[in-house]
Amino acid sequence: MITSNELADRLSRLAEKFTVSGASAALWHDGTLVRAETGTVNVVTGAPVLPSTLFAAGSVTKVLTASLAMTLVDEGRLDLDAPVLKYLPGFTTADPGRSAAITVRMLLDHSSGLPGNYMPDLAPGEDVLERLMRELATLNVTGVPGRRFSYSNMGMSTLGRLVEAITAERFDVALSTRVLRPLGMVATADAEEMLLHSTAVGHVVDPASGTVSRVPRLRVWPEYGPAGSRLWLDVESLVRFGRMHIDGLTPNGHRILSQAAVEQMRTPRYDDFWGCLRGCANFGLGWGLLREGDDPVLTHSGANLGMHSTLSVIPGQKVVLAVLTNSATGAMLHSTLCTELLDEFFDVRSPAAISPPEEITEVDNERFTGLYRAPDGQVSVETHDGRLHARLIPDPGLAEWDRLMGSPAGSGQAMPIMCVDHERNRFVIDVGTPGNFVPVQFYEPDLDGRPTLVRLGTLYERTP
Repeated sequence: MITSNELADRLSRLAEKFTVSGASAALWHDGTLVRAETGTVNVVTGAPVLPSTLFAAGSVTKVLTASLAMTLVDEGRLDLDAPVLKYLPGFTTADPGRSAAITVRMLLDHSSGLPGNYMPDLAPGEDVLERLMRELATLNVTGVPGRRFSYSNMGMSTLGRLVEAITAERFDVALSTRVLRPLGMVATADAEEMLLHSTAVGHVVDPASGTVSRVPRLRVWPEYGPAGSRLWLDVESLVRFGRMHIDGLTPNGHRILSQAAVEQMRTPRYDDFWGCLRGCANFGLGWGLLREGDDPVLTHSGANLGMHSTLSVIPGQKVVLAVLTNSATGAMLHSTLCTELLDEFFDVRSPAAISPPEEITEVDNERFTGLYRAPDGQVSVETHDGRLHARLIPDPGLAEWDRLMGSPAGSGQAMPIMCVDHERNRFVIDVGTPGNFVPVQFYEPDLDGRPTLVRLGTLYERTP
């Protein structure tokens, strides 16, 4: 087992290597906790990262929301296979037929087809989830609900609204009462509460000069992803939550979830998960699965403006690893540190990286070309110089996210895609970063054999 000093040394070296302003990490193994911090919460003030510093949980929030919903399943108040309409009678989208087929389970395993990253700038308020449901009524469902994985913030927000309908409490109140307080977690989505703590702010790094600067605002939009990405917490709180997913209990023996519930959440849901979620071999209910089988490894990551989070749990070995950073370059620190620690001490290896083909396989280009749309944006598949290309144009909200993160917004550049599996319509894009190939897969051919869906990060559906 690594010591706190050794963890601190690794964390500091990686923070320097990847120009990460501040980081906090903790590793718990069968009763022993080691923890380390490095750097600053804010390059302008120079305030140090403390053990109690709050960082953005980002999409790790989704696992807490899923766990909250499962407490209602345990109580018999929520049926995973019931339609969402049973609990939210006004629930609808721009395609009422498809939305009527969406079940609660589909919200938890991200197969609902609801939008992935729809980013309305809603005014703060206690009814934000209710107002978000009205926004949802104008948006499309991508694909047939329940058939394909499609990561969805709107699906998780729908789950949050569903919790409100069942409990007659605001989402944040229900989460605090049922999960945060019983676990003794310091976690909040309230900016005024954050001011009372040491709170990290995000940073971006100029790739040309290496200059580090704060992001222009603390959160992308105050009410974005209310049940999917909004919490801020400290690293020990994240470890406390991870420990609960070993056996469903708090450290003092209070039961949050039944053993059946924690087992359901870690059970693989998909037969084919290639290219669906980076770093995951499969997905359960709320949890990504780094490894399947008798000794599963649960994982989820998250991001906010200039911030990253990672939580990994190995229930069989009683291991929890949590890492929080406050720089846009933090993803590289997370990947390196988590890979090293899980491999060296617990014999856990990440899924094999997606690689390019040894030689380009010829395909019928015409079969794939066309325009594919989703609320996140659109993908144009085109032929240039005899080769297939994909042109990704994000929704303006996602483009604004890139701008605030200090990254160039989607330029709409057509990039060549290379076939790696002709039979399963799998391709990769070389995005220009060494060793970084983005997966692309086409699905659901129509009567003419032309795919009706493409996955490039999220699912997009071919326009008529």
